[in-house]
Amino acid sequence: MAEQKESQMLKVSVLHYRDPDRNEEDFTKWYLEEQIPRFISIAKKHQIDRCELYLTPTSLKTHFQTDLDELKGGCAEGWNMAPYDAATIYWVTNAQKIRNMLLDNDWNEKVVPFEKGWIKQNQVDVQAGKQFTFIKGGEIVNTITKEY
Repeated sequence: MAEQKESQMLKVSVLHYRDPDRNEEDFTKWYLEEQIPRFISIAKKHQIDRCELYLTPTSLKTHFQTDLDELKGGCAEGWNMAPYDAATIYWVTNAQKIRNMLLDNDWNEKVVPFEKGWIKQNQVDVQAGKQFTFIKGGEIVNTITKEY
């Protein structure tokens, strides 16, 4: 299959919050060694085009929040680091692929029950949209520049 341009694909980000009884190291290990292997074959079965994991450790959030706080009064006034701990990102050419995956009995029997005690199952944010890239490989792409 030819690679799809990002702007032609739907990007669905599922933002998870770590159970506060779990430390970040164990959570990361669980996500990479248990959660991903548990659901990746189901995602493939439903022809998810691309799947990624984005982790946001507290140390990085704290460091960058300090940077933002120092910039407040400028462009960063009111900016705060997002509180979620992990984002599973699905790229699809058709939203029905996501629906089919989430409705699959395997998902509900082999994935959902094993999230208990690791993620806050009643606190999940989801984003859906298109992504556009403007710098790639250090070069400006997909746009023109303007001087003001």
